[in-house]
Amino acid sequence: MLPDYLLKFNKALSDFQQKFPRQEWTPEFRNSLINDYSFYSARVEDSKLQYGDTIRFLNNETVRGINFNSLVGISDHQSVLKSLLDSLDGFSLTEDRIKHIHRCLMDSPMAWEAEFKPELVGNYRNVPIEGSREPFFENKVYAPHYNLEVIMATYVTMFNGRINDIDNNIEEKHLLTRLAFLHNKFLNEIHPFADGNGRVCRIILGAVQMSNNCPPIFPEITSQEEQVEYITTIVNCEKENNDKLLVAYFADGMADYMIRRINQ
Repeated sequence: MLPDYLLKFNKALSDFQQKFPRQEWTPEFRNSLINDYSFYSARVEDSKLQYGDTIRFLNNETVRGINFNSLVGISDHQSVLKSLLDSLDGFSLTEDRIKHIHRCLMDSPMAWEAEFKPELVGNYRNVPIEGSREPFFENKVYAPHYNLEVIMATYVTMFNGRINDIDNNIEEKHLLTRLAFLHNKFLNEIHPFADGNGRVCRIILGAVQMSNNCPPIFPEITSQEEQVEYITTIVNCEKENNDKLLVAYFADGMADYMIRRINQ
């Protein structure tokens, strides 16, 4: 028996698919999903972003008083996600695809929070890295850089085996169980790039969703409280050495988003 949060997600997904069959999506509807996903993903790391102004910018409307670097970053996020969604037939996750996503997102100095290192655009980091989580949590030391080629090759093979065996009627094989595993391994443990890991990871999640007949959706993050909730969830997964808290977070947040879209 599935836990309640996965039953809620499955019901919301079924209702969403029934009301909005993908073959009937208009370009405007598709773009609205991509724009929302891009905003919520980017808002995780950029508290300056405001929903209304950002969506207007992504719809090519004029906005004022918003940070240009923030807008460029989310525009790149939107563009990469659109490109991936246009080439989903036979989708598989490869190291080349992951590096390509990073290259598309991070080839401008404005995209980097750390010091811009052009030689590391589209390449795994060649230095040790520590994730800054203070003052709320202890900082995190990620996988050693000298092992990344082996680690990533193993990880990609493992993950492809899992996304080729998804069954939303079985908790261990559920789409969200697979996404939470990908997310936590990539972002919390390996952190293969010098910068941009979160953005790359969440774009991959969106592509995996679409390749499994699920719209690209992410829990709504529009405030600092929601931003902290997401970060707290992934840190607690790490402490418990278990992905279930993130699965529940994804299920509730994504179901709520689909229900809101259905009722609009």
